Amino acid sequence: MEGTQPKSRLNKVMEIFLWAIALAVLAENVFLFLQNRRLNEALAPQIAAGTQLQMLAGLALDGRPQQVTLPESGSNLLIITFSPGCPACQANQDGWKKLANTLELKGVRVLWVSRDPIEITRDYCSKHGIPLSDVLADPPYRTFAQLGLVRVPNTVLVGAEGRVEKVWAGRLDHAGWNTMFAYFGERQETASPLQSQVGANPTGCGPELSQTSVKSCK
Repeated sequence: MEGTQPKSRLNKVMEIFLWAIALAVLAENVFLFLQNRRLNEALAPQIAAGTQLQMLAGLALDGRPQQVTLPESGSNLLIITFSPGCPACQANQDGWKKLANTLELKGVRVLWVSRDPIEITRDYCSKHGIPLSDVLADPPYRTFAQLGLVRVPNTVLVGAEGRVEKVWAGRLDHAGWNTMFAYFGERQETASPLQSQVGANPTGCGPELSQTSVKSCK
């Protein structure tokens, strides 16, 4: 019995030691995985004007695959790419809704494309009053790559033959919204002093992209 107790304690010590090694290896693997993902996202291309889009397809919020009809001559399609968990996307939300309502009255189709699963996207759109019939979620990787969904938010204007005419990337400040609305011949409401301060020092996530495109999420 006396000889058994030291062995038992030794076995417990060895077991704890092995568990510690296993947890350390797991933690290192998780760190490397996150580091690699951030690196891949940082290197992901940003969709740009002049890009020729091919066939676009995604999942409607009822789970059925849906193909997107690209604009013909004389028509336009505004694609808003977003992620429900992205602070920069949330900051753009009110401006997007105003723009979408304005353009739909002019006959411009507005399509919201989420990089997240259906359930998360549906909850977000229902909360923010986005028409579920105008939303695609978790699109196939080909569409994912074409629209640059690793980097969100993006507001993409697509013209005839699926050619991208204009891209507004990242979180927009008040000047950015004015530029976008002016592009469509519209005027954005005058900013209050508080709104001007917020626009001058936007917060979000991701790298700076341009003067009118301040922050993006990755």
